[in-house]
Amino acid sequence: MKKLLLVIGILTLLAGGLWAQVDFATFQDSFQSFADGVANSLPITASIGLNWSHAYIGQFPHFGVGVSLGGMFLPYETMQPIVDALGVGSSIPQELKTYGLPFPTIAAGARLGGFILPFDMGFKFGMIPEEAKGLFSQNVTADFFLIGGDLRFPLLKGRGLIPTLSVGGGYTFLRGRVGIVDVSSDETIDISTLMTTAGYGGTLHELIITEPDLTFNWDTHTIEAKAQASWNLLLFTPHVGVGAAYGISNAGGGLFSSLAYEVDGAPNALTNVETVFANAGYTVPTASGLEVISEANGWSFWVYGGTAINIFFIKVDLSAMYNFLNHDYGASVNLRLQL
Repeated sequence: MKKLLLVIGILTLLAGGLWAQVDFATFQDSFQSFADGVANSLPITASIGLNWSHAYIGQFPHFGVGVSLGGMFLPYETMQPIVDALGVGSSIPQELKTYGLPFPTIAAGARLGGFILPFDMGFKFGMIPEEAKGLFSQNVTADFFLIGGDLRFPLLKGRGLIPTLSVGGGYTFLRGRVGIVDVSSDETIDISTLMTTAGYGGTLHELIITEPDLTFNWDTHTIEAKAQASWNLLLFTPHVGVGAAYGISNAGGGLFSSLAYEVDGAPNALTNVETVFANAGYTVPTASGLEVISEANGWSFWVYGGTAINIFFIKVDLSAMYNFLNHDYGASVNLRLQL
């Protein structure tokens, strides 16, 4: 149920405290780097949920329903600028630095054989139920939503060692958020350069965020195409495939809590900051915090493969995937009933 907890391991470690004063340029650049890093991974992550070993299930009345659990591992470099800005690099386990950051996904899915023409259609849906959110530790918050579907058309009907071959395409919307509550004591963001350049007096301009929550956010509209081959070999259905997807995405994060603005240590009007940020084209601060959200559009190209274990109507899919662009990798498990 811990859907899309992209940086759950790191975020838990951050609960003990963050950085001292951070200038806004560093704050913005670290989250921009995060957005750039996930741009090529969001589309492949959104593809998880209908990764069935059978390249084609057949026309109606063939159908199946099941649940998938999987995810990608993003290279550690995706989060390193933020880790460096927070000053917690020495606390990060070596396993995360070696294998990357987990980017999990969970979804319920169903397939139905097509009518008249040979095709099958799939639908998937995923979210974190309110009841499941209580499973997280008290200082961790998370949310996740996924919905999508696809169509597949057979090009070759398999028999013996001759594979079933299909091509298809689909659409998925994916949205996620993860954060740590009261991640530190008061935090200070230095925005002097922005404010003095805009003509405001004073030397030191600071945003003070009281006991903030640290959050990471992302969403993507993904269009994908896949080609897949599979072999029906009694108890097993091995498969291989290639996929390509383009995601129109946003990603970033920030600090949220009560926000105050000071000039040379004296309280000042937050509306002045909002005006400067808006004129400069940045995300506008509000009384509840400061967020940096950037476009994260990008392609994913991946190969995948695995096998299904067939026990009468019960199918268990085991699949692994590799993303050429980010050099990240992932895996998924699907349990379903299929006729």
